[in-house]
Amino acid sequence: MEKVMVNKRPGEVVARFSEFGLRLVAALPLLPILLVVAVAMWVLVPGFATMINLENMARVLAPLLVAAIGATFVMLTGGIDLSVGATFGLASVVGATVMRDTGSVGLGLVAGIAVGAAVGAANGVAVARLKLSPFVYTLAILLTVRATAFLLSRGYSVGRLPREATALGRSQILGVPSLLWVALVILAIGLVALHKTPFGRSVYLVGSNERAATFNAINVRRTKWLVYFIGGTLSGLASMLAVLRLGSGAPVLGDTILLQIIAAVVVGGTSVFGGEGGLWRTFTGVVLVVILEKGLDLMGVAFYDQAVVIGAVILFGSAFGVYLRRRRNLGLR
Repeated sequence: MEKVMVNKRPGEVVARFSEFGLRLVAALPLLPILLVVAVAMWVLVPGFATMINLENMARVLAPLLVAAIGATFVMLTGGIDLSVGATFGLASVVGATVMRDTGSVGLGLVAGIAVGAAVGAANGVAVARLKLSPFVYTLAILLTVRATAFLLSRGYSVGRLPREATALGRSQILGVPSLLWVALVILAIGLVALHKTPFGRSVYLVGSNERAATFNAINVRRTKWLVYFIGGTLSGLASMLAVLRLGSGAPVLGDTILLQIIAAVVVGGTSVFGGEGGLWRTFTGVVLVVILEKGLDLMGVAFYDQAVVIGAVILFGSAFGVYLRRRRNLGLR
């Protein structure tokens, strides 16, 4: 009897491990691709796995992750915010200017985050209350906010910040960049909000079916306003993390981040139609985008060629997401 039990245990362990792996891949469909790309970069690109490069990647990842978390909330409701990059640039200009002129890093951080919150609140009112098209309205806001950033800065970057700013941006806690700790805290808060609160359930339901959400006594307008407000606020916070890392702000600072955010969220597995996805999927998408960007940098690939690669990633991710949804709707495995 004891021999039978002993013989069964390894099989049970293997079965449970396989089941866990299948569930993990189902929850994070990008994970296998992410692991393959990471190993390929580690093996093929000299200097990729060095401690200096990993620290740089962590500091680049932090603002992108924070902004992508906000974008995920918006996309889960079936919306989109094209003004994220422009808000990022304007917040960096305002925050850096306040830091430079007052000598206070704290005031600059508050000012930059407030700019993001204000743009997010305005977006929420337009989409939720006035029922304007999210695509058209946020495209118009993108142009307006970007022009404002150039007017305030006269097209130049804003530097000469207090030493405390760059010291904070380059500091570490337990050997991990402080900026990454901030991003991980935001991720943890976002996960709790989405999966442990009524607000999170309302976000998914609004994205799945607005009419059903209304019948379930969910305030659709408030939910939509909140996700755009969260998206704008986190865009402002992400901008401040970038200012601390770079030691300056600039109107063009967010020009490429919109493409990166959309790539990370869509490829991670969040549906552009709403109601499906999550922050862990966005996290894997952000890591993949950063790995590709840094790996291509080390390989000497030009900036515009990198944009082509990221665009291809968005296309592949969208097609793959549609394929998975069709298989699930048809009951295939």
